[in-house]
Amino acid sequence: MIARRLALLATLLLALPAAAQVPAKMYSVKKDASSLSYKLIHKLHEVVGKAKPSVGMAVLKPDGTLQVQVRANVKDFDSENSNRDAHMQEVTEAAKFPLIEFKGKASGVTAPTSFPATVPVTLKGQLTFHGVTQDVSVPMKVTFTSDKEATAEGAFDISLESYKIERPSLLMVKVDDKLILEPKLVFVVEGK
Repeated sequence: MIARRLALLATLLLALPAAAQVPAKMYSVKKDASSLSYKLIHKLHEVVGKAKPSVGMAVLKPDGTLQVQVRANVKDFDSENSNRDAHMQEVTEAAKFPLIEFKGKASGVTAPTSFPATVPVTLKGQLTFHGVTQDVSVPMKVTFTSDKEATAEGAFDISLESYKIERPSLLMVKVDDKLILEPKLVFVVEGK
């Protein structure tokens, strides 16, 4: 009798890790509802351009690791001024460097159990723009609207000159070196 109980207990203990394993959640960006925006400041005005991401995915692992990759085509950014957009494509050499891409990860991310719920996340990763890759830190606010959908919003600055981009000018005055990137990405669980 004791031997059977010990065998049952051993079987339960061995099965516990397998039962406790939760698969990673795979998310894809919902392109129609997502955007990547940039802001540039000129002495006379602010320039804002917006594009839809061409690729976006995220993986939330059971250990709390969140991995994210987002990519957009430089030519897709629209500031509602075709001359300005053509000049931006020229200075960013969009034909030679057609993509802007971010790959990053965060740790300690726990999906909520009730919805909606907002989780602060800081992604540490690399931004590749104009053929230059640099480390960046991206503070995000992730709002889980359900167990199948989340919206990530944030903002971070980069230096145009550090990415070897000639700052555009208007009336002989260059824009500020600081470019503000603002992602607003809606992710949905794949296959749902």
